[in-house]
Amino acid sequence: MRQDGDEIHVEVDEARGASTPNVVRWVLTFGLLGAIILLTAIWVIGAWSSDQNTQSVDAQIRAEQKAGGGNANDSIVSDKADQMKAAKPGESKEPLNMPNKNANGGQ
Repeated sequence: MRQDGDEIHVEVDEARGASTPNVVRWVLTFGLLGAIILLTAIWVIGAWSSDQNTQSVDAQIRAEQKAGGGNANDSIVSDKADQMKAAKPGESKEPLNMPNKNANGGQ
């Protein structure tokens, strides 16, 4: 420790009260490398063991639509959509058999 006027200069080991052997850096380095190697091994083994001829469902649907000239509509349409009964003008749009949560004063 030395003093220059009002300033006190202390060595690093004296200020910390211990030495710094950089063990934490080694642990973090080996941990990071271990995680990278482990995740790479899981990915590679999974790729080797998977069936390469499988496709996702979306890809199969797109391929079928493209080959068959199917409808480009992605929504679900019922075969009986034209037979559905719609409310006439002035009729309630809510189903009659559904209980009204506000009928009992909100209780």
